[in-house]
Amino acid sequence: MEKSKVLVVGGTGYIGRRIVKASLAQGHPTYVLMRPDMGFAVDKIQMILSFKAAGARVVEASVDDHRSLVDAVKKVDLVVSAMSGYQLSRQLKLVDAIKEAGNIKRFLPSEFYMDPARMEHALAPGRNTFDEKMEIRRAIEEANIPTPMFLLTALLLTLCPTSVNWVPFSLPKRKFKYMEMGTSKMSIWSSRSTIIDIRWGPSKSSTSQV
Repeated sequence: MEKSKVLVVGGTGYIGRRIVKASLAQGHPTYVLMRPDMGFAVDKIQMILSFKAAGARVVEASVDDHRSLVDAVKKVDLVVSAMSGYQLSRQLKLVDAIKEAGNIKRFLPSEFYMDPARMEHALAPGRNTFDEKMEIRRAIEEANIPTPMFLLTALLLTLCPTSVNWVPFSLPKRKFKYMEMGTSKMSIWSSRSTIIDIRWGPSKSSTSQV
């Protein structure tokens, strides 16, 4: 079976770099968007070079340059956005490029957080982020772009020390219980480089070693 060609936008970020590595590890032809104005950001340039050495293809384009973005999107089948929080609204430009290109089978927006559709009672300043995400979601739906959503909800709130202070944390115990539902797959980052995968079976309470 032919592997999907994947474009990662925001590939040098905390989540993006891991997505790039995972895509390469699974054998997908992987493209990484590189901004022309990256300048002398040595750490990012070194990361881009490491991606190339691992087999990734670097595409020079910018979300602020519609034509270059459309050209980059046309090279692949699937687009993954790992753009950071303060850039979320810029994904609207990515949606416009995907709509014009017309070839994308799936778009994964930067939705690595709680479901904004369920956060109508959130207060500012956090509410601003949820409103931006809903604007992006509506644009995706209006453009009729196939899009799964990856959301973190109760588990994140259970494991983090607080729901507002984004600080490094450790799992509180070697074991924890979770409720299984269906056949979905859950992944937990227990460190900067490790992912724990848990497969869910029939609905029941289970204990996982971590």
